[in-house]
Amino acid sequence: MQPDIQKLANSVSELWSTGNSNLVRQVYTDNCVRYDPNSPDGIRGTDAMTTYVGQLRTAYPDFRAEVREAVSEGNFAAFHWNCTGTHKGDFFGIAPTGKRVNVSGVSLCRIQNGKISEERSFFDRLGLMEQLGVAPETTKQTKRATS
Repeated sequence: MQPDIQKLANSVSELWSTGNSNLVRQVYTDNCVRYDPNSPDGIRGTDAMTTYVGQLRTAYPDFRAEVREAVSEGNFAAFHWNCTGTHKGDFFGIAPTGKRVNVSGVSLCRIQNGKISEERSFFDRLGLMEQLGVAPETTKQTKRATS
């Protein structure tokens, strides 16, 4: 692994684990864009990223992110990460459940000058909703469909 990508991976983990807004501009370019299952239309720019990180940290005050693996080639990087936290605040309209969640995912990134300019994060959002206890009951729907 290239030293620069490891440094970036450590900064990504620190940003999401601490919510330190000063790190946003160290991790992301000013005109960055991030896509994930919670924001399919994208989060654009460091101000929006700062707001997004703050919303997540409000919903999960004990949120912890760990980049477990990082690889890069040219100006592309991939991060395999794991996040945990306890749902104690509003999360995209979902009232606090008090439930602890554990989610793994992958982020594919375009890197410019050592920072993320574009990020596409993939994780099991249905699995997250199931952990929160707010997912639709798919077993009943499946039983009705096969009856």
